Amino acid sequence: MTKMALLKKAAIGWLIIVIGLCCFASYLIPNSRLNSSVLSLLPQTQVNDVPTEVIDGFQNRLDKQLVWLIKPANEHDLSAVQWWYSQLQEQPFISQVNGLIDADFQQRWGQFSYHYRYQLIDENTIERLHSQQQLPWILSQIYSPFSGININELNHDPLLLTRSAQLNQLSQTSHLTVKNNWLTAKDDQGQTWYMIYAELNNSSFNMDSSHQIVTHLNQLAETLQQQWPETEILKRGVLFYSDYASNQAKSDISTIGGLSILGIIILIYAVFRSIRPIVLTIISITIGILCGLIAVLALFGEIHIITLVMSTSIIGIAIDYALHYLTERLRHGNQESAYQSLLKLISTLTIALLTSLFAYLILLFTPFPGLKQLSVFAVFGLIGAFLSVICWYPLLVNKLPVREDVGQRLLSTWLALWQHKIMQLTMIGLACIFIVSGLFRLTINDDIGELQALPDTLKQQEQQIITITDQSSDQKWFVVYGDTAEQTLQRLEHFLPQLQYAQQQGWFGKYQTINLPSRQKQLQNIQQIEQYAPSIIQGLQDLGLNIEPLSFEPSSLKFITPTQWQQSVISQGRKLLWLTLPNGESATLIPISRINNLAELKKLSDRQSGVQWLDRRQEFNDMFTAYRVNLTHLLMIAVSVICLSFMYRNRHYGIKNALKSTLPTLLSVGCAISILGLTHQSLNLFSMLALILVIGIGIDYSLFLSNQHNQASSSLLAVTMAALTTLLSFGLLVLSHTSAIVGFGMVLVGGIFSAFLFAPLAQISQNK
Repeated sequence: MTKMALLKKAAIGWLIIVIGLCCFASYLIPNSRLNSSVLSLLPQTQVNDVPTEVIDGFQNRLDKQLVWLIKPANEHDLSAVQWWYSQLQEQPFISQVNGLIDADFQQRWGQFSYHYRYQLIDENTIERLHSQQQLPWILSQIYSPFSGININELNHDPLLLTRSAQLNQLSQTSHLTVKNNWLTAKDDQGQTWYMIYAELNNSSFNMDSSHQIVTHLNQLAETLQQQWPETEILKRGVLFYSDYASNQAKSDISTIGGLSILGIIILIYAVFRSIRPIVLTIISITIGILCGLIAVLALFGEIHIITLVMSTSIIGIAIDYALHYLTERLRHGNQESAYQSLLKLISTLTIALLTSLFAYLILLFTPFPGLKQLSVFAVFGLIGAFLSVICWYPLLVNKLPVREDVGQRLLSTWLALWQHKIMQLTMIGLACIFIVSGLFRLTINDDIGELQALPDTLKQQEQQIITITDQSSDQKWFVVYGDTAEQTLQRLEHFLPQLQYAQQQGWFGKYQTINLPSRQKQLQNIQQIEQYAPSIIQGLQDLGLNIEPLSFEPSSLKFITPTQWQQSVISQGRKLLWLTLPNGESATLIPISRINNLAELKKLSDRQSGVQWLDRRQEFNDMFTAYRVNLTHLLMIAVSVICLSFMYRNRHYGIKNALKSTLPTLLSVGCAISILGLTHQSLNLFSMLALILVIGIGIDYSLFLSNQHNQASSSLLAVTMAALTTLLSFGLLVLSHTSAIVGFGMVLVGGIFSAFLFAPLAQISQNK
């Protein structure tokens, strides 16, 4: 069997595989998920003792919450509020709507509170019982002209336990009050806003359904303001940020991918003066993207938006294999066969592939799911593009035009300039000035907020809602957890006195917790009523009130379970703070706001097992810092190894030339970092990850120029086109709406351009 016959069989085999991949993609893509959650990009590493399932469970439920504040032109005309509430109730994507405190709601609240009044004694009542102040308090309520107590209430609940529990709950709602049967809050101008909140049926991060939901809600809001022009409506929810991120990602993908492909097409046509090379490169790029996408979806079941945006940049690397082969045919098509051109380049192309794969495979071992996806996408995408070139191109380039002198004069002049010592010293000196200037202005920022761009309009509305309702957007919590619900509730009851002490000391402003006692606490409450009720009843009777003695059998009373509590109306506004996993593990959140002494507050969780302070943003910021520092050390080692390898390779040309051979790598790394300082971008973990690619890709240019089988000018033409296409793809990342991606692109642009600019130093050293 001849070598060409073997190549044809390989081409047919690869074609069959590609057809199979297309069929698999037609099934896989519609059944996969596009994720836009910034939290999905964060490491899944356990950063505290709280079970991961607990944190994920709370986060998933919080992500489904939607809040609206509506301010009618006339606060007594509630038609707009009622219309919005009824519209939300009709939507199939919403599981429940809250905010209306009508007679039915109040009746159900009263019935549940009355039925479990002995179990649900509030702390104020317990304190009054112990201090013998419950009777005076009851009398103050009876004789108050504003309390509205009647004889029927006294007969059914002579200790006024239900009333006390209701007053206690209302006192903890801060800015929120009930007005006209609606949950309301007042702004700084004293204007009334009506609050309606809802919960989605499904995740906020399903791209297609989220966009449909947001579009529909926006249409409803427009209809509301058309019917009631002076009515204002504010919104808040992860759903709206998720949809915004999805739209921005679509824009980034279309802009970056479209401009990248357009620029590459123009470049290829300008050099080859033929459509065939354009078609061939598009084929290899498309197959590369197809392989990468299938690999990610098959392994992860989803792809993140930021991964998809950043993955478009592999176009610039995947096309390198095509360009090196096509350039070889362009310059030497009349002197050698298509198969001979492949044999000449196959070793260099393979080394280039391996160095790129090595750079991307390093990302696979990072703790960030988004970068793992990028790594898988790039590895399989580059392999797909590489196989397309070596299997198909030798059979498809027979009629490719030959231009032996294309760029000959310009490229020869450029190489000749680098032969002069003054040119080398000048360029190296300018690079050093550039690096020092950039490093002097460089700042470091490990804030995870840089991973996601947030629209000003949504941020302003969210801040208004926070101000009006006196709620916090910071996810700073204590989480109390245990193996069972009872253990969790007992730990909560043991922890609350410490929290109240901290509040009294001014360490923070306020907190919120659930109003569900443990079974043990409920039993103690019942026993206290049994102990103190007779004397209180006797006191009321002595004052002439016809009150019957309490008649109940403590042993016959039922205890409230967490499930009953969550299904009851008294959990409204607090049920999100409780979570029970299928295995019985349970947890409750205690949101903390207006923190004044974070250091002392965090120490509270050290004093009791099953209590953990959570500040997820700060935890991840600290983690980003740690990984950035560790990665910096690894990159320093990698650069040292690479430089030593170059020096060893060029040891026969003298110590001076051996040292000079390390300059392309060193200068490309220095310029890559410095460009961040000069463009006012911050150095972060993603910048360091981009340096991995700079090193992996930049080495390719030196390798191709030092390939002894090629003429220097021929290699430089291929390297120039490869660098231009890579810069087109990676450089366009700076057009992204996400700061982290912009910084990632900046590092790649500065590093890859510098690697290309100083690559002739490798050729000079090789031929000395």
